[in-house]
Amino acid sequence: MFTTLTVLAALICGMFVASVTSTVSALRRESEDYKLLMERHKAF
Repeated sequence: MFTTLTVLAALICGMFVASVTSTVSALRRESEDYKLLMERHKAF
């Protein structure tokens, strides 16, 4: 029983870390796209 709960907790933690990592990388990519857009806008 304890082993099952430990494995389940490890899986949940792993999924949480993967979700946070994915969110951070998406936000970073979006920020870079926004910077590019603003630099193009300055040219006009």
